[in-house]
Amino acid sequence: MNVKPKVLIVDDRVKNIIVLEEMLADLDIELVRATSGLEAIEKANKTEFALVLMDVRMPGMDGFETVEKIRKDPLNELIPIIYITAFYNEDYYRVKGIKTGAVDFITKPIIPDILIGKVTVFMKIYKQRKNLEEEIVWREQIEKDLKKAKNLAEDATRAKQKFLSTMSHEIRTPLNAIINTVNLLREEEPRADQMESIDILKFSADNLMQIVNDILDYSKIDAGRIEFEKVEFELRKLLTGIKHSFDYEVNRRSLKLEILIDENIPPVVQGDSTRLTQILINLVGNAVKFTEKGTITIEAKPISEHDGQIDIGFFIIDTGIGIPKDMIGMIFESFTQASSSTTRKYGGTGLGLAITQKLVEMQGGEIKVESKEGKGSTFSFSLPFVISDKTFVEDDAFQKTSFHSLKGLRVLVVEDNLVNQKIVSKYLSKWETQIDIADNGKIAVDMVAKNHYDVVLMDLHMPEMSGYEATLKIRAMKDDYYQDLPIIALTASVFLEDREKIFQFGMTGFITKPFNPKELFWTISPFLKKR
Repeated sequence: MNVKPKVLIVDDRVKNIIVLEEMLADLDIELVRATSGLEAIEKANKTEFALVLMDVRMPGMDGFETVEKIRKDPLNELIPIIYITAFYNEDYYRVKGIKTGAVDFITKPIIPDILIGKVTVFMKIYKQRKNLEEEIVWREQIEKDLKKAKNLAEDATRAKQKFLSTMSHEIRTPLNAIINTVNLLREEEPRADQMESIDILKFSADNLMQIVNDILDYSKIDAGRIEFEKVEFELRKLLTGIKHSFDYEVNRRSLKLEILIDENIPPVVQGDSTRLTQILINLVGNAVKFTEKGTITIEAKPISEHDGQIDIGFFIIDTGIGIPKDMIGMIFESFTQASSSTTRKYGGTGLGLAITQKLVEMQGGEIKVESKEGKGSTFSFSLPFVISDKTFVEDDAFQKTSFHSLKGLRVLVVEDNLVNQKIVSKYLSKWETQIDIADNGKIAVDMVAKNHYDVVLMDLHMPEMSGYEATLKIRAMKDDYYQDLPIIALTASVFLEDREKIFQFGMTGFITKPFNPKELFWTISPFLKKR
């Protein structure tokens, strides 16, 4: 604190005040005079004093009465007051002094060293109190600033979430139409020359979907909203599936993709197969992208085994362009590729490896890379898995779905996008369902009230009335049928909050756009049996 502490000296005799001032002249304090009790009260109510030196015997109003009146101001309740008296040894003065709240007495004649010592102690206490008060104010301001920053960050996060959710819907909705149109074309036995064009279209759509998923995944990882599951799966089958997913691109580029699986790896392990697939597809996809000739190898081998758990090492080895030595440390950074020419030539968001590294590390693993420019690269990582006693995992019903007639099933499709209406309707027609279309939630509510449906496929974002609001209105209708009617959300959002919201609004389940025809069939087919 830079302001000098103020000390009030109260005495009806000015010469006594001057004596005290001379004794305290060397102290770094500001001395204020008051020659009566009334003047002392007035000054104490207007000014903050670090200490009051109060004479006891004064005409009109003595020191005790003056102190009692000063103490009535809440701001002066704790002000230190030292009585200066020649009668301290008398019991009356001792008791009176204590009752009025004196912190000390100095007896006359005054010994300078005692006065200076006592005043110095109270000045130090005052300065410490003021410093503490300033620190409290500073801390309170810091807390306010932190709270404000936290609120701003939360607002920004919500805005980003809303933006990404909107973008997810706006991008994935047309992608749903593209991808499922491609699927329909493939099922219609096209000519060989048409098949090549369809494959190109499918590859481009899948590539665009991967870019969208990378951006959304990065956002979820950045917000700490990634969750990992534990399911039993066959590693050999998973790696074989990944290999097959690259068959078209590998054959097109005249490359060779091989799998090497150590025989000591258990047939079935427990872990997050979805995230493992994502990690491997990112790494294998990069290897394929940056390899112009030669071989890409996916190798899996045990690293260690203990307490029913096995650490499996994965190695993705390519004979591609490699990575310059001075760039290896940067390739896992967000939005970064080895060079700008890499981006121009090979494309991509620069998020794939950043996401991959985060997914590995969040599961307790570490990813490494060794590379020689012009010779190729090896990306390696290890992850822990629980060893299962099983030798194989049965395919679930979803995987084994063989399409058959759903004749007799009446479906209401609530969708504002005309193209998506047609896509969903084509699949439903192939399965011989009876289909009605509603362009928005308001129309859907009216149609549900007038007709009997076995299932409603409800888009979420629509004009007039959203799928959420429409579901609430249907559930509010007075009949068990409306409470039990299966309402399946058609959503382009991949965010957990949106999926939780679906159930909070009373929907039965959800299908993510772009939808998989098998998923659509498997989701609605059980309701045929309930009729």
